[in-house]
Amino acid sequence: MSRAKKGWKGVCCGVRRLVLASMIRLLVVDDHPPSRQKAVADLSAGDLIEIVGEAETSDEAFKLAKTLLPEIVLLDLHLPGLLSTPDLLRKLVGLPNVKVVIFASQSKASEVQDYLDAGASAYILKDDPPALLRMSLLMVHRGSQGIVSPDLPKNLLRLSSQERNFLKEIGKRGGIPKAAERMGLTEYDLNQILFHIADKLEIEGIEKLGKWAKKHGF
Repeated sequence: MSRAKKGWKGVCCGVRRLVLASMIRLLVVDDHPPSRQKAVADLSAGDLIEIVGEAETSDEAFKLAKTLLPEIVLLDLHLPGLLSTPDLLRKLVGLPNVKVVIFASQSKASEVQDYLDAGASAYILKDDPPALLRMSLLMVHRGSQGIVSPDLPKNLLRLSSQERNFLKEIGKRGGIPKAAERMGLTEYDLNQILFHIADKLEIEGIEKLGKWAKKHGF
């Protein structure tokens, strides 16, 4: 082989190593094979993401993550296994330099902020376009937090944990009167709080707020 060819081969190998070094190392966790395979196929295209592993259960996910230390774990919800999703999320984000992106099949708005508060960097839906998923992973890799699917309510992240709890309470049996009783509040005080939440979400009135909360799973 000529020196020129050897030189070009060395350059190509160097470029290849540089590309691989800059790719996002991703572990895909999903117990539904068709969904997992589609995600792997969509994300493997191009030089942005390297799929370093796949898992089907919560236990397998943590074992692989602890061994491979991926930069991001793409995490489906409600996996089979001994670890619940909150426990698995807590263990994953406790690993060195591992970030988690929730990859959900349904847009249950009531739980989005809970997962973000627990350490997830993003909450993306499986129906979102592959380009949006890739962009979300890139943003998380670069340090962004609190990324959510555009199909989720735009004002959702404005709610505090306590405000989300109020919405969950009024959705239970007995409505506002019973919710006030359970929370140790007067009905008047709870109504004032709900008016504040409705205003924050740009919703007109408590009745519409209740319908919004029910629609989004609170």
